[in-house]
Amino acid sequence: MRKTILAATALAAAVLITGCGADKPDTQVASGSGSAGATAPSSAPASLSQDEMAVKFTQCLRENGLNVPDPEPGKGPMLKFDKNSGVTQEQVQKAMEACSQYNPQAQGSANPQQAENGRKYAECMRKNGVEKFPDPKPDQPGIMIGPGVADDPDFQKAQGACQSILAAR
Repeated sequence: MRKTILAATALAAAVLITGCGADKPDTQVASGSGSAGATAPSSAPASLSQDEMAVKFTQCLRENGLNVPDPEPGKGPMLKFDKNSGVTQEQVQKAMEACSQYNPQAQGSANPQQAENGRKYAECMRKNGVEKFPDPKPDQPGIMIGPGVADDPDFQKAQGACQSILAAR
């Protein structure tokens, strides 16, 4: 079974779509300056801005075997892993855990504005043609979506129309 995860950072849009199941890992996944098993320091300095944290997060993900670009300033990281990326859900999960200290979404306590933005985003996605897009769960960061949602022909267009909701403060 293939699952897809969609997650948003606290202050900027970040989309994470992962595929798992019978997909085989791609041995050509680019790595940053470290090895695929590298981990980042145990805690992020409290003085990092959201943009700095997002850059550290993507650098750490690369050091842990994921091919991800640096985020644009003020926009947060845009991460996409699907059945065509050659990356398994397990690889993504391992890297996300190793880099969690830099993930702006994982920092601090639950943000009510972020939760509300997630609900508005889900509603917007449905209004823009992705009828099966689920509401976020209160106990889970981001939005977990199952097979067929990310493959919806209207997904990319709806995502473009709704992405600004995730960046709202």
